[in-house]
Amino acid sequence: MIEPAFAARAYTPLRIAVLQPDVFVVLDQFGDNDPAASAALGQAVTNETVQAINQGLRSRGYDVDLSARWDGIVAGDGTLLVNRDELGYLANGILQFGNSPEANGSGPMSAPAFIAPDVAAHVGWATQSDALLYVNVKGVAVSSGKRAGEILAVVFIVVIIAAIILALAASSKNGGGSSPSPGRGSGMRGQPVMRGSPPSNAGARLAPSGAFRGSPPGGPIVAPRGRGMVPTRTGPGRVYGGGGGSQVGVGIGIGVVVPLDGPVYTHDGTVDHEDEMFAGDQLYVSMTLVSAIDGRVLWHQRQSLDLDAQDPRDVDGMVGSFIGGIPLRAGLPEPPRK
Repeated sequence: MIEPAFAARAYTPLRIAVLQPDVFVVLDQFGDNDPAASAALGQAVTNETVQAINQGLRSRGYDVDLSARWDGIVAGDGTLLVNRDELGYLANGILQFGNSPEANGSGPMSAPAFIAPDVAAHVGWATQSDALLYVNVKGVAVSSGKRAGEILAVVFIVVIIAAIILALAASSKNGGGSSPSPGRGSGMRGQPVMRGSPPSNAGARLAPSGAFRGSPPGGPIVAPRGRGMVPTRTGPGRVYGGGGGSQVGVGIGIGVVVPLDGPVYTHDGTVDHEDEMFAGDQLYVSMTLVSAIDGRVLWHQRQSLDLDAQDPRDVDGMVGSFIGGIPLRAGLPEPPRK
């Protein structure tokens, strides 16, 4: 989605402040998942994403500011210019827009949307920027050990199926064409006697309990990301406030748990992941560009991608595909069409 004037390049910002990305990534391992490994992967994805965004925006003619952190924005002399609560409020407001039905469209926006204009202007003043870019990434990356376990599980299942088929074939061959004979010593007459062992029991003996299952079986793997309390604000226009305090949109705030595999994003809440045996790599990415002048949404894109968060090339490619949808800064010539 894109604001019509921005799409036509009648207006473009000159300097864009990149907010610290919200990254929720689970490293899906064989057996118990190590939270420290997931946190390390999340930090690596964050660093790679920021670097790729910086390069991508500069290549499109924009100046870039990277001074915003989730604990606040400070001046060169250490003075706190914007506190963490204001930044968290702005992020929640952007997510309320991103999670709302109004963010499902594509192409030029039919109606303007404004996100926390007062806070957006404050962040713009602190970073000397006229637009703000917010990025939210959540996803799962399968470790090499988990992939090896998946292969072994497939082989194990194939062996079990083959054993059952062979047992059925042997039972059919041994019992085929014979007439039922009365049971002896059972007091029952006219009951057939099956020859050979029941194949279902054989299969049960070969399948150990809990083999090749994640731990805990079927339980959620939680990737928390706390941001503290977010104040309730109101602003002019159709405003998406933070922490569930807006008049429009869907609020995702403190204490909310959202599934990792879905198009709902969170800033203050947590993301859970069901530890499935045959899970694959997946990233859910949302990017929103907001004007620091009036909080107007200039550009928004979200997408589900089959990419490996452990591979920097995949992360760079993801960022490049998104940033490539942002118009060149006004005054720059359009590249020749191929």
